[in-house]
Amino acid sequence: MKNIIWIFLITIPLGLAAQPDYDKASRKAMMVYQITDKMDLSEEQAEKFFPKYRSHRKVLGEIEEDMKESFKSIHESLKDGSDLSDRDLDLAIKEMESFEKKKLKARIDFMNELDGILTTKQRAQLLMMPHGMKKEAKEKIKKHKKQKKRRHNRNKW
Repeated sequence: MKNIIWIFLITIPLGLAAQPDYDKASRKAMMVYQITDKMDLSEEQAEKFFPKYRSHRKVLGEIEEDMKESFKSIHESLKDGSDLSDRDLDLAIKEMESFEKKKLKARIDFMNELDGILTTKQRAQLLMMPHGMKKEAKEKIKKHKKQKKRRHNRNKW
């Protein structure tokens, strides 16, 4: 387990230096680290889990790209100040519902594929991880804003 973490900690910074989109790459690296650390994956589990995880992320990314492409015409209409018909909006809502169903099905299928690879506790941790990460991010932002405000007030003589 520690070997996996060390490998990530050593190789990821080297890989990030070559990445044109540092923020995206660093978020992915942080996610891999947090999954490995918080779920306490064994080496065998990690070898089976991460290929499935990457495949799942790819599927979700493709759905997101399809959704962006689908809503491109509506975005352009709003950008140009053009009016949308009720029919166009209804169609967009139905498409949005379809994309959300696809994402939900992909997530459920992914969680079910992990049965036998991860323990029940680890699967539950994985299920709850995005919510915990959002909460942590909000707390860090709040803390940062508070510190920034203190620095600003200190310099107010």
